[in-house]
Amino acid sequence: MDQAPDVAALWSALRHGRRDDAVEVLLSMPVDRRQRLRTAMRAHERVVTRHPDGARAPAGEWSGPLRRGHWSAAAAAVLGCSPLAHAVRYAPLDMPDAVDLPPAFFPDHLDAFVEEWSARFVRSPRDVDRTRGLDAMFDWAHGGLTPAPTQQGAVLCLATGTPGARSGTYLLRYLEARPCLIRTTFARIFDVDGVSGASLAQRDQTTPWPTRRLDNYVVPQLVRRGHWSREWVLEGVDRALGRGQSPYLQRWFQGLARIVGA
Repeated sequence: MDQAPDVAALWSALRHGRRDDAVEVLLSMPVDRRQRLRTAMRAHERVVTRHPDGARAPAGEWSGPLRRGHWSAAAAAVLGCSPLAHAVRYAPLDMPDAVDLPPAFFPDHLDAFVEEWSARFVRSPRDVDRTRGLDAMFDWAHGGLTPAPTQQGAVLCLATGTPGARSGTYLLRYLEARPCLIRTTFARIFDVDGVSGASLAQRDQTTPWPTRRLDNYVVPQLVRRGHWSREWVLEGVDRALGRGQSPYLQRWFQGLARIVGA
C-alpha cells in the first residue's frame, strides 16, 4: 500500500471522518495518482456504508463510533478518485455532499452531472437511494455554477421529487428562494411529459395537503405574485394539451386551466 505522506493524511482524514480534509488532500494530488487509489477508497467506502450509525470499526477502519462524517469522507474519497464517467453515476450522494463534492472535484464538468442525474430521475423516480441529493443541481443553478436545468428529469425532479415538494407551501418557498428556477426549470412543466412515479397529476393526487397542490396553489400563487401571467400559463396548458397527453394528465391540465382562468 502507498505510504506516501499525502496518502497517510488521506487515510487519517477517513478514519476521523473529516470530509473537508480528505478533499484538500485529494485536490493536492495529480488526477492520475488519485485515480490509482480508487480501488482502495471504494473498498473502504463499502465497509463504512455497511454499518449503522454509532457502530464501532471491526478492524480499525474508523475512529470512535461511526457517524455521518465518516460516510461523507468516504464518499468524497470515492468521488475524488473516480473518473468523470464513474463519478456521475455515484449514488447515493446525500446533502450537503451532493452540493459540495462535484464542484470541488469536477468544477468544469457539472453539466455531465446534470445530464446523468436528470436521466436517472426519469429512469427511477421512486428509487430513493438513487435519487437522494439530485436536487443539488438546483442549488448549483442558484449559485451560478450551472445554467438552470431544463431536461425532462430535472423538471420532474423539481416539481415532484425535491424533498418536501409534495407540500405546495414548501415548494413555493423553495422556488422563491431560488428564483432562477421559476422561469426556466419550473416553467418547463408545460413542455415535458410525466412518467410513472413522477407526474404533475400523480403528485397532486397523492399529496397529503389537498389544498396545497400544484394546480390549486403553487401555479396560482406564481401568477398572483407576478412570476407568471395568467395568459402565459393558459398558453402553456394549450401547448401541453396540443402535444397529446394521456387522459389522466389531460384532466390535470384541463383542471389547471379552469382554476387559473377563473
